[in-house]
Amino acid sequence: MKTSVIFVVDKNPIHRNLVRYHLEINKCAQVQTFPSGEECLYRLQKNIRPDFLITSFFTGDRSGFDFLQSVLEIAPSTRVVFFDTFEDPQLAGKLLEAGACDYVVKTRNPDAGISGLLKNVRYLAREKTLAGDNFS
Repeated sequence: MKTSVIFVVDKNPIHRNLVRYHLEINKCAQVQTFPSGEECLYRLQKNIRPDFLITSFFTGDRSGFDFLQSVLEIAPSTRVVFFDTFEDPQLAGKLLEAGACDYVVKTRNPDAGISGLLKNVRYLAREKTLAGDNFS
């Protein structure tokens, strides 16, 4: 996968750093992490546009829907992937309808959940390349 820019937003520093670690050792991205949606939105408003944004549903004071809407208003070409513990197909479906690209469930085995996340990000990156969208 071409090197892309990925933002990771998660309140939990362990989850945030674990995702970053796996992305970096797989050499698939330049990764920036944020402990809250507000910090991420601030960075987006400074014209730093990630190819992908991996986020949990609750990003601080915003719900996943509010955060997704704000991200897509500022950076409509950013592909947003939710990575959370909620195993609710209705929630995932609503997020996809609202503009998210994917919803991956964190499993009890962190490596397995992150492995699934990496597989999905690689797939989305290939799809983006085939569609003619160039990475930043």
